[in-house]
Amino acid sequence: MTAWPDATRLGEPADASRPWHWLARLDDGGQAPLPLGWNAAARQWLSWDGSALSPAEAARRFQYLGPALTPAEVAAAAPEPAAMEPAAPSMPLDMVPRRAAIRNHILIFIGTLVSVIFLAEKIVQWRGPH
Repeated sequence: MTAWPDATRLGEPADASRPWHWLARLDDGGQAPLPLGWNAAARQWLSWDGSALSPAEAARRFQYLGPALTPAEVAAAAPEPAAMEPAAPSMPLDMVPRRAAIRNHILIFIGTLVSVIFLAEKIVQWRGPH
């Protein structure tokens, strides 16, 4: 399925006056959408590297996802901060109990020490006294 907006104009965007649109490659199943520029005067797609695609070639290789929004459109579509759920409060560093902080540092040190000894044994092939 190519999913172009107008079946009579395959390879052309829905709104030709917009300069940027999101397209996805058909060969990778649309896993990596990419923005391509539309030059309405030349009726061709322009890639970031400067290469041009005709509408027919774009229809064969890509599916149309939609127009790329401008920063103003993104800001208008974003929910108001009051409408967003409040984030869980994080504990300031000075409120971490000292005992827990010391325990965490000791556990990290012991884990690092055991890992270094394990790796040293593997690298040097140390076997101890026979």
